[in-house]
Amino acid sequence: MNFNRYITEAEFSELAAFIRREGVVRRFARGERLSGQGLRNHRCGLVVQGAFRYVHADAAGEEHVVGYAFAGEFVGDYISMRNDVPAWVSIEAMCDSRVLTLTGERLEKFYRTDAAHERLGRTVAEHMLAEIYERLLQSYVSTPQERYESLLARCPGLLELVPLRELASFLGVRPETLSRIRRRVR
Repeated sequence: MNFNRYITEAEFSELAAFIRREGVVRRFARGERLSGQGLRNHRCGLVVQGAFRYVHADAAGEEHVVGYAFAGEFVGDYISMRNDVPAWVSIEAMCDSRVLTLTGERLEKFYRTDAAHERLGRTVAEHMLAEIYERLLQSYVSTPQERYESLLARCPGLLELVPLRELASFLGVRPETLSRIRRRVR
């Protein structure tokens, strides 16, 4: 899967190797949370098996899917962890999953090891910013159909893992709109 293409395990192999060495295996049952909205997140990890969704519940209680993490990808609320602020999202397992987890404190020590590790930390943050910036621009300049087609081109197996209702939420459209888009694209 190439969902979070800016922060892939291959590109950040040194960080992934560190997490493999230092991380603690934690199993998550479907629906179990790695972190909760409104709580401070103190962990991140590398998804070994399974998948996670990032969900924001608005004031009316409606849930909005804002991201995913799949096997081989990093998972965690980086902003909450690094800045010690309450998370804007809950991160929950979509199925039984395994993650190599690491505390934010341990990650910080890794980054402070030397200049190369500091650069790696900066690069991770820059890549996250690039991903967020691209999504922001797409929300303004791309039609929902273009966003859907782009996402499926990048992640051809996504429909096998993500329910259409969640995918509609992620794309910022109603499920009925996504159904119409899917009929046109076929």
